[in-house]
Amino acid sequence: MSSLFQIQTLFPLPLLARTIPDAAATNEGLRRNILARERSERGMTRSNADGWHSQTTLLTWPEAEIAAIRKWIDEATREISLLALRGDAKKAVDIAYEAQGWANVNRNGNYNAVHTHPNSQWSMVYYVAMGEPESGHRLNGVIEFRDPRPAATEFPGFDFGQTWRITPEAGLFLVFPAWLEHMVHPFFGKGERISLAINVRFTQFRIRDRDAPASAVPAAMPART
Repeated sequence: MSSLFQIQTLFPLPLLARTIPDAAATNEGLRRNILARERSERGMTRSNADGWHSQTTLLTWPEAEIAAIRKWIDEATREISLLALRGDAKKAVDIAYEAQGWANVNRNGNYNAVHTHPNSQWSMVYYVAMGEPESGHRLNGVIEFRDPRPAATEFPGFDFGQTWRITPEAGLFLVFPAWLEHMVHPFFGKGERISLAINVRFTQFRIRDRDAPASAVPAAMPART
């Protein structure tokens, strides 16, 4: 049955997801280094209800695994910048950006309350370790995103006003708008649920004709501390 109407999607909200291949060795190194820092450094309290939130200096840590994280951040940031082109092969985009990151360690009963990440355009989460989840907890450690439209109402068969939930796994990398409300349900189980959180803020963003000269942008990603 053909429609009598033209349908457009208003205000689309992107959520990018990627599973990093062959990340086991990097994850083990991250896990070891993060737990060592937890033992030696005082954490911060932000959205975390208990658990450990490192200082926001993750991307300046000297460990080799952080270089891999910085590479994945750069790939993700360049991928999301292409969304602005809307598939226009005649256009290109020049970017420069700053990034800030930290580590989260959640143990049995720990969670993250509903929050956003101000003063950034994009947020990212990378999952390092899952611990040993207990069965019988339906939303055990699940990350939840909320519809940002306060006037949206739930209708059967529509997505208005609903939530979007993702059950994480080690190696999963998520990218979403920093202003999008999200939370992490309590983790129940043994061991540690470890994740990295990253905020990205563009310092240059220019769409140009593909044949026009590229802007001069920094080769390296500055890290915000």
